Amino acid sequence: MSSPVKKSNRRGRKRVVASLAESKTLALYREGRSLLARNDLDRMSISQVSKAAGISVGAFYVRFRDKDAFLDFVITNTFIQARAIFQEQADARYVPNLADLLITQFSDAEFAGIVRAAVKLGFVDQRHREPFDEFRAFVSQHLTALLLADVKKGERRQRIAGIDSALAILTHAALFPDSEIDLQANETQQVIIDLFSGKSGSTKSLPPKKPGSAKSQSKLPKSPRDPESLRKPNADTLKSKGSARGLKKI
Repeated sequence: MSSPVKKSNRRGRKRVVASLAESKTLALYREGRSLLARNDLDRMSISQVSKAAGISVGAFYVRFRDKDAFLDFVITNTFIQARAIFQEQADARYVPNLADLLITQFSDAEFAGIVRAAVKLGFVDQRHREPFDEFRAFVSQHLTALLLADVKKGERRQRIAGIDSALAILTHAALFPDSEIDLQANETQQVIIDLFSGKSGSTKSLPPKKPGSAKSQSKLPKSPRDPESLRKPNADTLKSKGSARGLKKI
């Protein structure tokens, strides 16, 4: 099947509509995410991402006007994908599973790299970070609907503040990978669980990151949990959906 085309661009080649359904665009998207996981966006060039994707620079330009247009495409599609994953898997009112799902997303090196790119570009033009802001707002609203359904009206504001604080911790960890926040630490995971659970008053300070500790992008360690204060999961739902740790990736 031939690729959809628009009018010829200034280079005299037919412009291809950028879509993840098209193989070369998908290759560029994947390599862009991979490069941003390791490097600052200013150090990523069009020739570098094209070479990594195994296509010519000319093939890049028939899909994207420039580097900014490409970064916008990668950022937008990353958060569309992240939103779909969260919406699909965050279907049980069981706080530890919800926490694990978000910790896994924000701990992923590629996702964190996209968060950094969106925020940095947002200082130049707010529209660049809108996909991330919309993703966070969606997650916050979804968590509020799941966890505050039976909460008294007078307690809702404090509980919403706890959810937003947990999301702020996750965002900070993604933005500053060398910071003291270690999302892999059991204590940090428990802080996030407590914030989601409305136990912010008893939450301890975040533990310092151990010197020289390498961050693992694989399975997260099990969080300590207080089953007396948390809702029990729907066993049938969790079994059908599978573990929140096994995230899909395009």
